Amino acid sequence: MAKQQFDSSQNISPRNLKRKSSLKRSMEILEATKLLLSEQGYDKLSLRKIAAITGIHLKTLQHYFPTKEILIKATLEYVQSLYEKKIQEISSHSTDAEKNFKNYINYLVEDIKTIETAGFFYQLWAMAHVDKNTNNIMEQIYQAHTDSIENLIKAINPDMGNHMRKQRAVMIAALIEGMMLFLGYGKKRPKNTAHIENEIIALCTNLAVTNDSLQ
Repeated sequence: MAKQQFDSSQNISPRNLKRKSSLKRSMEILEATKLLLSEQGYDKLSLRKIAAITGIHLKTLQHYFPTKEILIKATLEYVQSLYEKKIQEISSHSTDAEKNFKNYINYLVEDIKTIETAGFFYQLWAMAHVDKNTNNIMEQIYQAHTDSIENLIKAINPDMGNHMRKQRAVMIAALIEGMMLFLGYGKKRPKNTAHIENEIIALCTNLAVTNDSLQ
């Protein structure tokens, strides 16, 4: 969601101030939902509990998100927007495409070590397995995720063909998601894997810069 700007007499009108307050409240609700999903799981999630956590009345919460299903959908979309925002943040600090790529991969690797991310995706995978709507949203999230990685690859290696770039983006995404089983929050790191994070970044970078077939 775009941030509201308040640098003119028009933007400080009561109407725009109300929009800012509404956006802030929505973000607080989505953050609380993300955290509750991560720490307690889908079964423990309820609108009443989120209302209590955020300190608002249940009816106020339902004004923003009428049902649990709508809240879950909005939270999943919110999570994806955070990754897109991170790419924008990284790219704003450097014009070096390879450096930006490595920084984003490093961010993803470190991110899976947090309870907010690891717990959230553990719950998402379980929900998607039994709920068609959640599965559809998850597919959209991963599509957007691999699209973002594709764009980063294209910035480094514009000569890579579309087919290979898509494959490499999917491989990179799968590699990092798979590492959640070994490095994710609450997981015991396997022996002899010190500094494996550097190897992951190097491997992902090699996939991005190399046009040679892996066969």
